[in-house]
Amino acid sequence: MAVTWKTLLRWNTGYSADSVEWCPLVPYQDVLVCGTYQLDKKDEDQGENNKKQTRLGRIYLFVIDENSKELCPVQTIDTAGVLDQKWCYHLVQDFPVLVAVTSEGYIQLYRLRSADGSLKLELWQEVLIGESVLALSLDWSSNKSGSAEPMLVVSDSAGAVRVLKVAETGLREIFARQAHGFEAWVASFNYWNTDVFYSGGDDCLFKGYDRRAPDAVITNKSHEAGVTAIRGDVESEHRILTGSYDEKVRLWDARSLKSCISETEVGGGVWRLKWHPRAKGVVLAACMYGGFRLLRLEGDGGMRSEGAGGRQLHAVCEYRQHESIAYGADWNHRNGLVATCSFYDCRMHIGEILLE
Repeated sequence: MAVTWKTLLRWNTGYSADSVEWCPLVPYQDVLVCGTYQLDKKDEDQGENNKKQTRLGRIYLFVIDENSKELCPVQTIDTAGVLDQKWCYHLVQDFPVLVAVTSEGYIQLYRLRSADGSLKLELWQEVLIGESVLALSLDWSSNKSGSAEPMLVVSDSAGAVRVLKVAETGLREIFARQAHGFEAWVASFNYWNTDVFYSGGDDCLFKGYDRRAPDAVITNKSHEAGVTAIRGDVESEHRILTGSYDEKVRLWDARSLKSCISETEVGGGVWRLKWHPRAKGVVLAACMYGGFRLLRLEGDGGMRSEGAGGRQLHAVCEYRQHESIAYGADWNHRNGLVATCSFYDCRMHIGEILLE
């Protein structure tokens, strides 16, 4: 596969940038959010004497297409530090909905509205999961199939994982578990069976759960460092990817999590993994100090079991235009644009990836 990755636009995010997410819904696919996170300088100067450190954050809302000549947010929302954010892949009560999790332990749901000819995010629901925890990651249950009351799975810095149902009357917790001994860095649904979900933690454990059998937890101990990314595939029922601080991306068959199908070195801790929305088997990876990678799943033969699809990921391109930790990455769902962001240099890039 021949790949061209060209930088089109650069922007300074002010605070440290850790997430970028394109809206997947028509006609809002030119809408992008960037989330940021930064320790308050006053707290930083006080060091360990200050027990409760304040983490500041902003959500920037952009409208960007292939003809954009500059980056300028159409809205800026000041909030606590933003650790993760995701768009729902389906309308929720007739609105596009973005959910963010913050350093103050809040889950925040925003509706995207059109007012006076411009787009704006409005806070719709908010719930606190704990005063002394950071909400670290989240995922929607409805990435493959829509639901009138979709679910969210959220992980936190105390190692807990919880599932909440999104309803007009508010967020309702329907599952909670102390899952990891340290930070639960990531949680993600099985999009083909939303009773099933997964988590990964700083204790190096990759776990699988089923809400119908809450005591039956699958635990895999094969990661050599903290598990930081988990991503199912809406195109292949049993295919799952995990990423870790051990600098490997692992391919799994969801029906057998005893051992992975294959593992691929990527030269940095893996913070985000995103399947291409149109090109099957292509993955965008944010690899922290290893920059960004484009991976391709090669070969459909030799699988442990039919249906997981593919057996080995290969790096086909790397992107090193950022000068700090590569944390955020996402595909535009309409064209070849890609957004990336990096932490200490406070940069967001819009690029174009051409696959041949």
